[in-house]
Amino acid sequence: MSENKEKNFEQLFRAHYKELHRYAYRYLGDSDVAEEVVQQVFLRLWERDWEEQIHTSLKAYLYRAIYNESMNVLKKEQRKLKYQSHEQHRQDFVPAVDESTRDLNEKLQVALAELPEKSRTVFELSRFQEMKYKDIAVTLDLSIKTVEGHMSKALKHLRIELMDYLTLIICFLIYTL
Repeated sequence: MSENKEKNFEQLFRAHYKELHRYAYRYLGDSDVAEEVVQQVFLRLWERDWEEQIHTSLKAYLYRAIYNESMNVLKKEQRKLKYQSHEQHRQDFVPAVDESTRDLNEKLQVALAELPEKSRTVFELSRFQEMKYKDIAVTLDLSIKTVEGHMSKALKHLRIELMDYLTLIICFLIYTL
């Protein structure tokens, strides 16, 4: 950048900084954040060939840039607050879920133990080992239809045995997503 452009940029900065800071402060309500926004806008302007690229009123360009950057900061802050609120609700929910999860685990183990051996094995390979029905069929030397039958039997039994925990499971899944 030539020395003349540097002087022009410095004059522009000095001429508009205070009013742009006040403008950003109106939206943001925080002097430090408003200062960062103004500096960010001027930094972007510095990085561009601003004397050649801006064909509108420079003052209008700066105000629009401050407005846009301020709105971006506010949106980012809203997302941050929303995330923090969600995390707080999730953390409030987790202790209650932990105790119920232990109960559910115990009930699941009991329900699985009540299943016929083949149905239990098929269920465990499918749900705990994440095997596909085809792979289970090959491993246990069964037809795919037989594997499907064992899974249907296991799922029906577990649905009946774990009915009381269905609401807990759904709530847990929703809050952990």
